[in-house]
Amino acid sequence: MPLLLLLLLLPSPSHPVPICEVGNKDSQVEVNCENKGLKAPPPDLPADTAILHLGENPLGTFSMASVLNLSQLTELFLGKSQLTSLQADAKLPRLEVLNLAHNKLRSLPKLGRALPVLSILDVSFNELTSLPSDTLHGLSRLQELYLRGNQLRTLPPELLVPTPHLKKLSLAENDLQELPPELLKGLEELDTLYLQKNRLRTIPTDFFGMLLLPYAFFHNNSWSCDCGILYFSRWLQDNPSNVYVWEEDVDIKAMTPDVKSVRCVNMNGMYVYNFLGDGCNIPGDRDNLDYDEYEDKDEQEGSPTTRPPRASSKSRIRSFLGAQGCY
Repeated sequence: MPLLLLLLLLPSPSHPVPICEVGNKDSQVEVNCENKGLKAPPPDLPADTAILHLGENPLGTFSMASVLNLSQLTELFLGKSQLTSLQADAKLPRLEVLNLAHNKLRSLPKLGRALPVLSILDVSFNELTSLPSDTLHGLSRLQELYLRGNQLRTLPPELLVPTPHLKKLSLAENDLQELPPELLKGLEELDTLYLQKNRLRTIPTDFFGMLLLPYAFFHNNSWSCDCGILYFSRWLQDNPSNVYVWEEDVDIKAMTPDVKSVRCVNMNGMYVYNFLGDGCNIPGDRDNLDYDEYEDKDEQEGSPTTRPPRASSKSRIRSFLGAQGCY
């Protein structure tokens, strides 16, 4: 009798136990299918699924057509899924977040047509070595782009042109040796830039334009203190409280500024902001105009980030050099 009762309590084959956990987050249906040994999304997902976790499954290849029936889908997490291929073969008109971190992707498809409202794209820790110039075409609403931990060596100058509302950009832990001078042009809303742990030797003149850039990370690069780094040195002098050292699992707003984290590799670890450029030409009037106009604008508008009035950049550098007996 006890054995018969146990058999009766077992689930019927016609009503299998769901392998995914269904919950609610901010009044949206959230489905967690992580680490279930799946090679594709389950066919019986709730039609009103808004947030879907498929990470830690041996997916290998993922087709967006496989979730086309989830018309309410806004967030899709595919991290640690052994992905080698991503197929943008269906339009997901509401998807805002796509997480592809910790996979084996060597290339990205053009996502613009498939994901027209995407705002966050995380492709950290994959195997990307380059990106075509049109990779981000159509992603005009993108606000956060994370490319940390890939093998990028160069970037096309126009890569970010299609993303004018970008606020956070991570290029940390790649193999970048140089940056296109106009990479950040037009990104007026950018507030966070991660460049740590690359092989950068300098920052191109006018690279930051008139960006305030409250959070910037430059440590662990091969900064070479010669005449070519004067623009970057001056930027660091003007923005010491905007430079930070990355700390894993620490909220960025809880980090402490540390401009001394940016050091010359060719001068016994001298701080880059201390490099005076003895014997170099003073940066041109164009640079001075950009900085002075920006400071004047802040003063006129009464911005809370306004810096105290001071002499032009050229005058300050000359005074600094004179004080050191350089001329």
